[in-house]
Amino acid sequence: MNQPISSPSFTESLLRIINNNLKRFRLFAAIIFVPTFIAFIAVMVIKPTYSASAIVTPPSSGMASLGGISKFLDASGEGMTSLLGLSMGGGEADAVWTLFNSWELHNKVIERFHLREHYEFDGKFQADLLKAFRKNFKLTLNNENMFEITYRDEDYKLAAEVVAYILDEVDSAYNVFKNMQAKQAREYFDERIALCLQVLDSLKNEFVDFQVKNYFYEPQIQVESTVKYLANLQTIRDEVGLELAYERIHRGEGTRRYDELDKRYKNVSSAIYKALEGNQKNVGVVELKKTPALAATYMKFEGEIRVQETLYKLLRQQSEEMQLEEAKMLKNLHVLLPPWPNDKKVSPLRGVTLMFTFMVSFLFSTFICNFLAYMDEEKKRDSVAAREWNRLWSFFRRKKN
Repeated sequence: MNQPISSPSFTESLLRIINNNLKRFRLFAAIIFVPTFIAFIAVMVIKPTYSASAIVTPPSSGMASLGGISKFLDASGEGMTSLLGLSMGGGEADAVWTLFNSWELHNKVIERFHLREHYEFDGKFQADLLKAFRKNFKLTLNNENMFEITYRDEDYKLAAEVVAYILDEVDSAYNVFKNMQAKQAREYFDERIALCLQVLDSLKNEFVDFQVKNYFYEPQIQVESTVKYLANLQTIRDEVGLELAYERIHRGEGTRRYDELDKRYKNVSSAIYKALEGNQKNVGVVELKKTPALAATYMKFEGEIRVQETLYKLLRQQSEEMQLEEAKMLKNLHVLLPPWPNDKKVSPLRGVTLMFTFMVSFLFSTFICNFLAYMDEEKKRDSVAAREWNRLWSFFRRKKN
């Protein structure tokens, strides 16, 4: 009876692998030692690289003071600021990011620290030198939304100096950018102020002409006074009419009192008629039938003047703020962690490199030694794998011969 083939245990497999390695110990040791020795020589010859870094806060929005405009504006003020293009958001961080990565700044750094000679660069194109610099320069945004600037170099003191120089140059360039932006905004606001004053003066002159021409100065007060005046006249006329009717019934129409009452009645009626027809507008009595149209025109003028005055206040405040911003030369990039000459190298990582090379070489040599042992057993059994292996080796022998 055929006995079932049992699979080898883990201990048996491990011992077989160790024995196969020891059987070809010279080959096993050579495959491990040669790459590890080469890696050791390489990491000892390669110059170490150091890193200097700094963390800065992105600049705050220069238009943050727009929040104070609400004291001059009504509920529509926010919409007016949007129409003027005065954003409350911050494109300043994007501008600073662009300045950090600009080729002008990188060229300044290369010239300032003579990096062409420092890199021993022998190329013809400036773009290749910029590429070599940018391999060592890195700008990232950390988890706290802060800018982290890093530069690597073989000289740790030079690395710190480069980062410090970059921070100063970007802050200076950003100040120039903000001042130019403020100047353009201030010139725009000044033009708008001049136009606004021109429109405002024109509106006020037209408004005054309208008031003088129609004797319409304070609609609410004049209308209220006119209604009271007419109501008093109507009351007086009714009283005189009653007395006139009483005199006519009891004493007749030819009496002296009747004539006086009749004259008073006609005078009061004439006054009412003149008031209704607008013949007394020069003394502030308005013509009621024309009052709605006059009041609508009055409120239209008043509303347009109020809008222009509000716009003038907004533009004037912004012009003053832009003048202050234009003259301001403060530091915008606040450095939280300044660069310092860190003499701890970041590359090459000698221990890690040697350990990695040793482990890979060990696995590769173990594979080779156990594969050769396997082929020896296959040759003893004259298996198909052994015959194919012999054919492969014979092919390489023919090539060699």
